[in-house]
Amino acid sequence: MIYEETYHYLLKHVSSTEFDACLYSLLHSDWDGVIQSPLHAMASSLGTSEKYLKQIIRKFTSPKGDLPQVFVPVQQDGDALYKFNLGPTSNLGFNRKTDRYCKKYRFFYHEAFKGLTISAKRLLLMAAYRMSVSKSEEVMFDYHEFVSDSTSLFTRQRLFEAMDAIYEAGLGDLVTIAFTSKAFSKKEVMMFTFKEGTLGEYRENRGERAGLRRTIFNAGFPGHISDAVCMELERVGKYIFRSFLKDAKKAEAPSDTQKELLTLARFVYSQALKKFGKALRANKPLLTEPKQASAYLSTIVYNETLEQMAKYAHQAESIKSLLDREHFHKEISEKALGREVNYMEVNQHIEPIRLKFQQADFIYSILNGWCEEWLISRVKTATETIETEEEMTAPTTNPVPTRTDSEYIIALRNDTYDQLDKLLALIGKFGNAAVSPSNQQYTLTRKKETIQSYFAIQRDRLDAFAASPS
Repeated sequence: MIYEETYHYLLKHVSSTEFDACLYSLLHSDWDGVIQSPLHAMASSLGTSEKYLKQIIRKFTSPKGDLPQVFVPVQQDGDALYKFNLGPTSNLGFNRKTDRYCKKYRFFYHEAFKGLTISAKRLLLMAAYRMSVSKSEEVMFDYHEFVSDSTSLFTRQRLFEAMDAIYEAGLGDLVTIAFTSKAFSKKEVMMFTFKEGTLGEYRENRGERAGLRRTIFNAGFPGHISDAVCMELERVGKYIFRSFLKDAKKAEAPSDTQKELLTLARFVYSQALKKFGKALRANKPLLTEPKQASAYLSTIVYNETLEQMAKYAHQAESIKSLLDREHFHKEISEKALGREVNYMEVNQHIEPIRLKFQQADFIYSILNGWCEEWLISRVKTATETIETEEEMTAPTTNPVPTRTDSEYIIALRNDTYDQLDKLLALIGKFGNAAVSPSNQQYTLTRKKETIQSYFAIQRDRLDAFAASPS
């Protein structure tokens, strides 16, 4: 989307090539806004040299005055990339009722549009933005919206020159521009009438898909990943971002906590894709079975999230143990201030630590809930399949659970136990020495007991179903 912040920047602060560079970035950014395109590909698309593109990047990364930083340098899997920093990123979603934006219409990326003057590009952008907001291919502007005083984007002459440039570029079949007047006020207005169907002719962002393929390639699998498989893998990724943030937004968690969850969602997804890429050599049939590929990735994501849950649980317990040492904080405060302090002052001193504990504990609860929902969903699907197939069994036979789904539940249970045992061992070996071993392992031990009880209930349910007469 071309959000309002981007729209206003394009109208006032860029040259013609910089305008195209921003539109290119929007088309090739992943869900975090990171541009997933090499510089040579961007330069080629813009019809310019890499040398000039680097000058644009220097301007965008080093803004002057009150201008925003358009490009923010980032490191991703060892590669130096840039994040497009105008407007919200897609992983935050948008409110269709309140957010104003312009779609990335196809004509923005045609050679005829790229060859326009900056004034002509701005004129078409203004019309396209209003078309997108109003959802009408016929839009009207009061003349003073273009020409009002010396600070306006256009003079009357520049406005007519922009119109001429649009027609000379052969874009008259895309849009017609006409001057007219309002029936009652006689004020001059401009009418833009776009070709029928233009509202639905826009480009889809493929930046996330490019990043997905690059991550899998860097993990050691050089083969091609089809669009069908990519779409299924992306569905897993979208679910991670949305579900991690869902409860945080519902609880109105602080923005820094929501940002931490977004960073964590990206980490979990990226780590899972790397492991998926490493596993592909021995599981090439996944490349022809998109649904199986997404199920395989989802299981990796579950294990990754389980590990992160354990880390945040341990982090929260470590911070809590520090908070509980009131005399320790009192001594530090008195030493720093050179005088006696009361516990109210101590509480002020440790407030940042308390906030850090609340964040870690909250994120742990989000991840814990996510893991429970994932596990219950998978077991529920498998047990429903077993029960459905058993009901179809001949009435003279004693139904027996299908081997595939029963084995899936057992494998899921055993894999979860193994994962928890590994995490318990790691915490026991590398955990915070200031936290007692029982407290270090309490959360995961309780988690394992809960899962054991859940699987026992499911096993009893299936056994009872299998033993009941048809």
